[in-house]
Amino acid sequence: MSKRFLLSASCALIALGTAGVTRAATAAAGGASASSSDAVPVLGELIVTAQKRSENLEQVPVAVSAYTAKQRDLVGIETIQDLTNFTPGLAYSTSLDRAFVRGVGRQTNNLSTDPGVATYSDGVYNSSVVAAAGDSLFVQQVEVLRGPQGTLYGRNSVGGAINSISRRPTKTFYAEARANIGNYGVHNFEAAVSGPLNDEWRLRLAAYRNVQSHGYFHNLAGGPSEGGRGSSYYVEGQVDANLGEHLDFWLKVADFGYDSSYRGGNSNGSYDYSPFPPGSLGPGASYGFTTAGFTEVGSATQNPGAANLRNFSTNTPERARLTNDYSVAAQAVWHTPWNADLKYIGGFSTYRYKLETDYDNTAITSYQFPTTPSFICYPLAACPPLTVYPTVLFQYKENKTYFSNELDLTSTGGGPLQWIAGFYQYHEHYDQPVDIPLPNQPQLAAPANGPANPTRDIYYIDQNMHADSYAGFAQFDWKFTDALKLTGGIRYSHDSKAGVENTRQLCFGLPVCGYPAGTFGAYTPVLDITSALISFGSFPGVVGPPTLNAATGVYSRRLDGTWSAWTGTAGLEWTPDTSTLVYAKYSRGYKSGGFNSGTLSAAPQTAPEAIDAYELGAKKVFGRQFQINGALFYYHYDGMQIPLSVQPTTGPVATFFFNINRVVSYGAEFETIWQPIDNLQILFNYSYLHATIENGCCFVDTVQPGLGNQDLKGQTVPQSPRNKISLNGNYTFHLDAGDLNLSASWIWKDRTYDSIFNRPWYLAPAYSQVDMRASFTAKDNRYTVIAFVKNLTNVNGYDNVSATLLGAPAAGLPAYNQSIGLIPPRTYGLELQYRFR
Repeated sequence: MSKRFLLSASCALIALGTAGVTRAATAAAGGASASSSDAVPVLGELIVTAQKRSENLEQVPVAVSAYTAKQRDLVGIETIQDLTNFTPGLAYSTSLDRAFVRGVGRQTNNLSTDPGVATYSDGVYNSSVVAAAGDSLFVQQVEVLRGPQGTLYGRNSVGGAINSISRRPTKTFYAEARANIGNYGVHNFEAAVSGPLNDEWRLRLAAYRNVQSHGYFHNLAGGPSEGGRGSSYYVEGQVDANLGEHLDFWLKVADFGYDSSYRGGNSNGSYDYSPFPPGSLGPGASYGFTTAGFTEVGSATQNPGAANLRNFSTNTPERARLTNDYSVAAQAVWHTPWNADLKYIGGFSTYRYKLETDYDNTAITSYQFPTTPSFICYPLAACPPLTVYPTVLFQYKENKTYFSNELDLTSTGGGPLQWIAGFYQYHEHYDQPVDIPLPNQPQLAAPANGPANPTRDIYYIDQNMHADSYAGFAQFDWKFTDALKLTGGIRYSHDSKAGVENTRQLCFGLPVCGYPAGTFGAYTPVLDITSALISFGSFPGVVGPPTLNAATGVYSRRLDGTWSAWTGTAGLEWTPDTSTLVYAKYSRGYKSGGFNSGTLSAAPQTAPEAIDAYELGAKKVFGRQFQINGALFYYHYDGMQIPLSVQPTTGPVATFFFNINRVVSYGAEFETIWQPIDNLQILFNYSYLHATIENGCCFVDTVQPGLGNQDLKGQTVPQSPRNKISLNGNYTFHLDAGDLNLSASWIWKDRTYDSIFNRPWYLAPAYSQVDMRASFTAKDNRYTVIAFVKNLTNVNGYDNVSATLLGAPAAGLPAYNQSIGLIPPRTYGLELQYRFR
């Protein structure tokens, strides 16, 4: 597809007056379950809050996809990955928890760089995309806004925003319980009860407990299966009140936690059998398989993933735990006597996250590192061999607390001029330590040239930072004729980040450190090499040189940065009739600068990102049979923040954070619903995306470092599939006992690169997925039974791909190893929903 195609498509878009689709019938008032007849898919009105006021989706000049709880149950949208499948332009990496909209997102999980897609839960900003993945018993509606939302949302919405809206307390008594069983030992239970306390106050209590006893990946070393296995829980309480005629109040308090196996993928290449793999700080684990007398758990001496991506062999179970995750969200609305609503939105969240994985990716437990004759152990021919205990762990933590406050004043009159203005404040504090210990290697406890190391970390980084954001914004809509409306908006944002980064790094047996294990054998010392790896230079954002804690051997450095920007939007709408909307708009998006914090590297600060986005869209309803959304867009994306490696004039390859000068993107998106006959509904969504680097030089592909610095012009940016299609058909049979809905979905995702180096080792191939569901709802709506199967053909769909260089691969295998995130395999099950009266 070319720019000429987009020009032709834009002409067709205007000519047809294409229109957006209402994704589902509106649920019953107050979030209670609808009647049995409401389970039938119809083309009706859907109310969204994309512009911070309740509006009909077909009258909103924004590329937005909205999914009600009822629609998600019918089609089978339960996770963020499901949401990605059906939303044009949206991509998501489950294993990395990174969302991308139209190629704009987050290229690292370093908390000192912000997401590019903002996630909001009940109007409160959340730093994790998972917040939008609530079950349909808990989340009434999910909205995905595509394109910069630089006026009304601001913070980190440079690519778009995802809004989730909770089910609210009901005005009449309502209670529901659900049970779900499935393969892989899934057994889930959830329940909710809601109703009035008196004429003014309403209460809702809800909770779930989900358990999966078997994982998607099989450990050939005899350990537990991993991937999906584990348990989670969630508890919430809500109160909703009308405090007189003019004041409304709502409050939600929630607690969430899980304990699960983390694994979301596997590697498909060879183990690295070199004694010191590229980038290592000590002897390689797999090198032990080439020596005599090694010990291991199990019997795998080659990577099982090379033959079957669902198999692995490790001696340390992966475990992810989320604890102390408490959140509070509140809203208060004063309906003033001056045709305006004054609305307060506030939220507070805190959590503790801990992850431990097997970093050496093998089940080997010990081996003897062979030595060669030398003068070191004279008069012996060679020193006694070093016993290596190569169990290497990766320990990652996030301890985070954040809160926000927003005050909006919104017009409510019926005149041609509508407006909204507000102020926003956000604060967060986080600690993000990463430890890589060899817990069984005694030498690491006592480095030869530094203080004791009781945790036996060979690598340690940490950052303890805080961030603040303030903004003011205003937007107006002026309907200056019956058919034409002008929109203008502006926002000023001020962001700051400050704190301390820490690191300590050791070297054990590498020849480059001067004491090679092959020579010194059992006498090989551990050396502290931190001072040789960190930067003592002066750079923007760095407050003074690193300082050493003599008692711990940890170097620390302070960071401090501020950024600000004006953003906004301008647009024109044309509504020639009540079923047609055509709009053209310009938006400016911004994401604050950040830091490559933790490693005390040179030039740690990155500049902000900015997008100039131009969009032409249309929405059209053809009777009650066909609806279509269409949008064409063109972006200038400046300053994409990404960690990259460079080859200095002297010295080894080094990795820093950079801003890519410019990415140019353009594309087209269409969402349709066709109801050719009663009870049959067909959904078809398509997106095309062309996002390439126009100016970015010069960087090193670490899998091919010998090529040196390379120009990236013309390379596709990560998570930007050129084409994506979703198709769903569902038919409802009206039976004497109730309604039976049969639904089938087909999703196809084009190949995509997960690196700005468009090389085969970073390529995620195209794949298709088939899902099927059958839902029966009793005539009195007392119960619903759902049978489902996802990924019917059991395809290995790639969620993300990365690659590392190997020093010594097995014979016949490439000199690189791919790490591949996978979508879940075939899953199936049965769900019962029962509603009490």
